[in-house]
Amino acid sequence: MRRTVSGVALVMAGVLLAGCGVGSGGGDDKPASAAKSKKKPGPPETHEVTLEVQGTGSSQIGWAAGSSHFGTATLPWKKTTEVTLEGAQLKTGVQLYVTPQAVKGANGKFVFPPCVLKVDGKKVDENAGGKSSQGCKYHLKGS
Repeated sequence: MRRTVSGVALVMAGVLLAGCGVGSGGGDDKPASAAKSKKKPGPPETHEVTLEVQGTGSSQIGWAAGSSHFGTATLPWKKTTEVTLEGAQLKTGVQLYVTPQAVKGANGKFVFPPCVLKVDGKKVDENAGGKSSQGCKYHLKGS
């Protein structure tokens, strides 16, 4: 009985050691995800970003296209700028947004002015009719 237990223990030890040997990565003991994370990001990408707020009057506007800004603007308002994604930004992206504050509408009630957000001439978000106080936003990543 003792020899059987010893024999089984030796076989199990051999199986365990063989399982800890070279993995399926062809001799590279690093997991596949670690090898992928070392992949260098692609070249920088520059995108044209256009932020628009429609309507009339004056509104406080918060906006971001690479960096954040806040100020008072006369409506209609439009800002076109370039955003360059580099390094980690190509994968993680950057947040783009335009958030106008409510203005007094024709009926005397406060309403949110409509907004539009475009990337490279393509509309990526809009808040037609000012349906929401959230404004317009988009997460821009590299291609």
